[in-house]
Amino acid sequence: MTFVWLMLTIAVALVIVDVAVRKLLGIKRAKLTDPKGKKIDLLGRIICVILAFIMYPAFIETEVIEMNYLFIILFTVLFCFQAVVQYIYIKESKEFIITLIMNVVFVVFLFNINFLLNLYS
Repeated sequence: MTFVWLMLTIAVALVIVDVAVRKLLGIKRAKLTDPKGKKIDLLGRIICVILAFIMYPAFIETEVIEMNYLFIILFTVLFCFQAVVQYIYIKESKEFIITLIMNVVFVVFLFNINFLLNLYS
């Protein structure tokens, strides 16, 4: 049950930050409509997932890096890739700013995951 409350807390916080930043900066929601951009975005996400599956066992078994730091690195790479694709293919929008801010908020939650788990247990 702790996991459910933790995920709900993170989801609600991300939605609140998204709505607040959009109103504060006046950024309207924009989607990626360029077919070339969609293909690059999908290919990049697939590559990130494949790299995650390849890197996960190597890092965890050798204990080079803790699991939460590995997730922070992987999600940061994924969010930054998404922001770059949005910057290149959605010219008329500042949607990439929202993506980068959401990355920062998500990373803050991941850095404090142990505190949040102790809070809910």
